[in-house]
Amino acid sequence: MRFLTSLFRKKKKPARRNALLKTPTPGSPGQKRSTFRMPVEFDIVYTLEGRHGRRNARANDLSAGGLRLECDEDLFAGSLLTLEFQLPDEFLEHMTIEKEVYEQSPFGLRPETVKVPPHRFSPMTVRAKVLATFFLREHKKFAHGLSFDGIDNKTQDELQRFIHLWQLNYIRTRRGDLD
Repeated sequence: MRFLTSLFRKKKKPARRNALLKTPTPGSPGQKRSTFRMPVEFDIVYTLEGRHGRRNARANDLSAGGLRLECDEDLFAGSLLTLEFQLPDEFLEHMTIEKEVYEQSPFGLRPETVKVPPHRFSPMTVRAKVLATFFLREHKKFAHGLSFDGIDNKTQDELQRFIHLWQLNYIRTRRGDLD
């Protein structure tokens, strides 16, 4: 009887040797970010909630969920900011995307794929919350990890569109096949 029960037991799988080499995916325990973060820099103007006046800063590491803000000011975790910025769109000048349009023919509407330039990005105003702060010695500035707070769907879609087009441009220019 002992022989039969051992035949039907599941064998334990051996532990993976390269488990430490696995890259964490967004949302996994080893990765706190839920969206892809990309290294892009642009100017930004911010206002600290409860204080008058606007200050200039530099934004980088943008994602659909937040960004990193470099400035001269040490902000407390939990502080709320109003951010005003326009996403950089100079790279769109040499870019085209495919769009499907419908043309009337004697046989009815026919789809056709055409190449068109993508439209520019509009200025944005979003609220953000300071999650973490650290000091960058080499730049002599404070860096703040921000999470967008209560972002509307239109702005969220525009951020996603920017990230997609930026990645597409990077791939095309890297391969040398920019349209």
